Amino acid sequence: MANPRKTAVNILEQVEEGAYLNLALKDSLRGMEDRDRRFVSALVYTTLENLLRIDHVIDSFTEGKKIHRFVRNVLRISVCQMMYFDSVPVSAAVNESVKIVASSPKKALKGFANGVLRNISRHIGEVEYPDEEKEPVRHLSVLFSYPEWIVEKYIDDYGYDTAWNMLSFRRPYNQMSVRRNLLRTDGTSFEEGLESICAGFTKGKLSPNAYYLKSPSQIDETDLYKEGKLTVQGEASMLVCEMAGKGYDSVLDMCAAPGGKTAYLNELLSPSYIEAWDLHAHRVEIMDWNLRRMGTEATLKTRDATVFDPSLEEKFGLVLLDAPCSELGLLYRKPDIKYRKEREDLSSLALLQRRLLDNAARYVKKGGTLIYSTCTIDRTENADNIEAFLKEHGEFSPAEPEGVFEGLKDRIVNGGIQFFPHLDGIDGFYMAKLVKR
Repeated sequence: MANPRKTAVNILEQVEEGAYLNLALKDSLRGMEDRDRRFVSALVYTTLENLLRIDHVIDSFTEGKKIHRFVRNVLRISVCQMMYFDSVPVSAAVNESVKIVASSPKKALKGFANGVLRNISRHIGEVEYPDEEKEPVRHLSVLFSYPEWIVEKYIDDYGYDTAWNMLSFRRPYNQMSVRRNLLRTDGTSFEEGLESICAGFTKGKLSPNAYYLKSPSQIDETDLYKEGKLTVQGEASMLVCEMAGKGYDSVLDMCAAPGGKTAYLNELLSPSYIEAWDLHAHRVEIMDWNLRRMGTEATLKTRDATVFDPSLEEKFGLVLLDAPCSELGLLYRKPDIKYRKEREDLSSLALLQRRLLDNAARYVKKGGTLIYSTCTIDRTENADNIEAFLKEHGEFSPAEPEGVFEGLKDRIVNGGIQFFPHLDGIDGFYMAKLVKR
C-alpha cells in the first residue's frame, strides 16, 4: 500500500518537473482508498497554495542552506501539516516525514530533516514575515504565496485593498463544478444521481445548470459521466455560452478543445451547423471523444485560428473566441499555474488575442454575434483588447445584456464583464458580447 505522504512528495516533484497538478493527482491517486486519496489531495493542494509562505518558514530555520529538492518537498509537506492541518498531530507530521527521508536514497539527511522539523515545531509561532508598510509587495507575496510580479500587477490594476482580497481568497479543495447534459437528463433525475457520487452538492450561483459537488467520487468512473449525463465544467465557462442568447443557425468555436463550450452551445442553441477548431490534433481527438460521450456532434478541424480562411468570411451567425490567455483567473483553484507564469507572457498573449479577434470578426455574418472570453483577470488581455477592437472595427457594437447579465448591467463596459473569484465565487473570467451591424 502506498504511503500517502510519500505519494504527496512524489506529486510535488512531478509538478516541479512541469507536470500539471490535476493530471499528476489523477495518475497517482488511482486505486487509492478514498480516505487516503482525500488526504493526499488536500495535502498537495494546500502545500502548493501556500508554497512561498511554507518555504519562508523553512528558510527561517535553515540559515540559507541549499536543501536537496526531495528533502525540501518532504519538509514542505510536514510544515504544511503543522500550519494548516489541525487534525494532524505535530508529532505525526514530523515523525512520518523523517521516516520518508530515512527510507529514501537521501537517508543520510535524516538527522538534518529531523533537527529542522523539530526546531520548526517548537518555534513556528516566532517566524517573522516581511513588514507590510516597508515591503508591501513582498509581504503579500509571502503571506499568500503569489509571485511578486503578480502581486505588483494586481496592486497596479485594482489597488492594494482589492489585491489583498484577491490574493487571500481560497476555495475548498474538495469542491468540483459540473454541468448536467440538457440532452440526456432532466434536473430532478440528475440531482438524484448526484446524491450517490458526492458528499453533498449546491446549485450554481448564476448558471441554472451548474452544480458544485463536495468530495466527489472519481468522476470519470461514475455512470453519470460514462453515460454522458454529466460533464466537468466551470460555472464561468457555462456563462460564456449562456451570454450568446438564442437564434443562431450556424456557430463557430475557434479555440474549442476539450469541447465543453461546443457541447453546451449545441445543447442550448440546437444550431443546424456547428464547427469547432483546435491547433493540436491530439486535442481535437479529445474533443471528438468528449462530444460523442455527451451525445452531440460538430464538424471538428485541426486548424491554426491565427490564419484567416477567406472561404469562411461572414459564414457564421455566432462566433465564439475563447482565447488562449494567462489563466490568472484560475490561480485560486489551480495553484501550480501561478509558479509557471512570467510577466513577459502577458504582452505576447495580448498580441495573439488581437490577431485572433481580427480573424473572428471576419467570420461573423452581418447581424451576427461575436463572443470573446478568457479565463484571466488581466486587463491587458480583456477590457483593453475589446476597447481597441471596437475602435478598429466600427462595424461592431456592444450587445445589450440578457438573462442573468441584465442584473449585472452596472458592471458591463463595452459589452464585457469581468468576473472575480473573491467577488463572484466563480472562476476569474472575462466575457464580451459584440454584434456586427
